[in-house]
Amino acid sequence: MKVLIIPEDQELDRYVLKPVVERLFAELARPARIDVLPEPRLRGSSQALDPQTIAAIVRDNPMTDLFLLIVDRDCDRDAHVSKLAARVAEHPDKLIGCLAVEEVECWLLALSDTLPASWREIREHCDPKERYVEPFLAARGSSSPGRGRKAAMRELAGNWRRLVSRCPEIQELSTRIASWLGAREH
Repeated sequence: MKVLIIPEDQELDRYVLKPVVERLFAELARPARIDVLPEPRLRGSSQALDPQTIAAIVRDNPMTDLFLLIVDRDCDRDAHVSKLAARVAEHPDKLIGCLAVEEVECWLLALSDTLPASWREIREHCDPKERYVEPFLAARGSSSPGRGRKAAMRELAGNWRRLVSRCPEIQELSTRIASWLGAREH
């Protein structure tokens, strides 16, 4: 099975999203080839949630079984919730969506024992990447790929349950994937 992750920022989000999605499929005991969309290069949520852009990506990747559109919720200030629901409705048999609360980078913070603030504060902040994640990565040395994201995600192996418990949208994504897989079997 081929799965293609569509992020709003391939350059940085790939280092967080790919290991999480790989682990989701491993937890579901389903082998899959997981890739992150190489092109077109999306620049932000407005492009990632654009109906023509998503239609073109689905059309141009006919060998892909499942597309995962994973974008930041960003406090829903740009109506990401309704836009994502619309994209999923346009491609119901091929596309599953997930909104990271409030940004994908919070998922890497969820793995850490030493948070820069309470988890509730981090989750409720509309710009946690700038406020919490970037200083967190800088303190750890952000010279590795993805400005430190790849190194931070190495903690995923031993902290999967913590990630899922702190970020319920990941469990919701897993449930949607399991339902999609079940529907394909019938």
